[in-house]
Amino acid sequence: MRIQRCPATVKSCSNISKSGCPPIVNVYQISARYRLCLKAFFGFDWEVGCQALAKSRVWRYCLIALGSATSLIYSHAPLVSFATLAGITLNRRQAIVSVALIWFVNQFYGFTIRHYPLSAIAFLWCMTMGLGAIVVTLIASMLPKFSDRSWARQSVWLGIALLLGSAVYQSGTLLVNQWVGIHGLIADVLLRIFVRDGIWAIALFTLYTVLLLNHQRILRRTLR
Repeated sequence: MRIQRCPATVKSCSNISKSGCPPIVNVYQISARYRLCLKAFFGFDWEVGCQALAKSRVWRYCLIALGSATSLIYSHAPLVSFATLAGITLNRRQAIVSVALIWFVNQFYGFTIRHYPLSAIAFLWCMTMGLGAIVVTLIASMLPKFSDRSWARQSVWLGIALLLGSAVYQSGTLLVNQWVGIHGLIADVLLRIFVRDGIWAIALFTLYTVLLLNHQRILRRTLR
């Protein structure tokens, strides 16, 4: 029996009855969602996993819940670390909304439970922290092309974004502090804040990695 060779072009392969191609799946005619599933099934792809997890609600809700819970521990939530992770792992709109919710919960808890003074200076600090967190989110969301290709490359961008975000955020707080002159933001305090943000960033990225790998494992099992 003579076997007809499949044409090389996708257009001719899509017409199975005329070209004699075997019944293969034309991935170009499948939706983006199922293309992600096919790539994830045939081999682990960090970029595909990041896109899939960003579309799910698990990581976003987990980030918001953890960020809000930090208000029970700290008077000022580690907004830099959460803003950096949100900017890297979520799309820009979701990241800004998530960070804004974390900031709002922190300030609501502060003014209601911790009894922050209802003064102009307190509101100035409140707005400075909120705007600073949004700026950090925007910096982190400026994803270079290499940043989501692998775990190592995304880790590199996480470190860079954390350094840049911390510099911008602390510059804003120092500027306001020079104006109002209340908080004693000395070098030792700033260093401890940066170390705290670094620890939270590492912990959050570890959790993100675990969720991504688990999401990939479930996806493979479902497709099989």
